[in-house]
Amino acid sequence: MLWADRIAKDIQNTRTPRNGVSFLIRDEKTLSGRVHIGSMRGVAVHGLIAEVLNEQGIANEYHYELNDFDPFDAIPAYLDTETFAPHLGKPLYAVPSPEPGFKNYAEYFGEEFIAVHKQAGFTPNYYRATELYQSGKMDSYIKTAIERASEIRTILKQVSGSEKDASWLPVSVVCEQCGKIMTTRAYDFDGTTIGYACDKNMEGIQSCGHTGRTTPWNGRAKLFWKVEWC
Repeated sequence: MLWADRIAKDIQNTRTPRNGVSFLIRDEKTLSGRVHIGSMRGVAVHGLIAEVLNEQGIANEYHYELNDFDPFDAIPAYLDTETFAPHLGKPLYAVPSPEPGFKNYAEYFGEEFIAVHKQAGFTPNYYRATELYQSGKMDSYIKTAIERASEIRTILKQVSGSEKDASWLPVSVVCEQCGKIMTTRAYDFDGTTIGYACDKNMEGIQSCGHTGRTTPWNGRAKLFWKVEWC
C-alpha cells in the first residue's frame, strides 16, 4: 500500500471534516527568494494525499498559501545588494520585483514556484497571506491573540523557554513612516488601537525611530508566525 493510501484511509476512518463537508489540506511557503527544491516535499506530500482522497470519493480542498506578508530579512546572493538593501525589513509584498512584469518580489518568486508545481502535476488552490490580512479575515484572530497575550507569553515560555516582558504583544505592526514590519515593537492595546515603536535595529536593517498608534486591522499588522499557525 502506498503511504498516501494509508494516510487517506486513516483520515477516512478516524476523522471528520471540520465543516461537515470536506477536509482541508493546507501548506504554505514564504516567498523570501528562489524557493529551494526541498520545499516541493510539502507540495507533493499534501498533493498526493488530496489525489488519493479524490480517488476514494472523499471530498477535500487542497489550499496553498503564498506568504507575501513575512518580512524581507535577507538579500539572496543572486540579487544586487545595493538595489535591495533599502527594502530590508519591509513586508515581502512591498519589495519590488527583481524583474519587470510582476507586482512585487513575492509575486515574482511565487510565479516561478507555481510553474514548478504545474510541471509536477500539482494544482492546489492558491491564495496570498495579504488576501487574508488586508480583507479583514484575520482581524478576529488578531484581536483574540492580543487580548490573550499573557497566555501566549506563558505558552512560549513553557514550550521554548522564550521570555517576553509584560508589554509584549504577538503582532508586528507595519510602520506608518518607513513601511517596515521587522523593526517595529507593539506594546499597548486599548481595544481599538495599538501603540508601537519602530526602534528594533538589526544587522543591516535600520529602524526609523517613529512611534505612534494604529489599528491592527486590515493588514496594518501581522501575527507572529508561531501564533499565526495556531
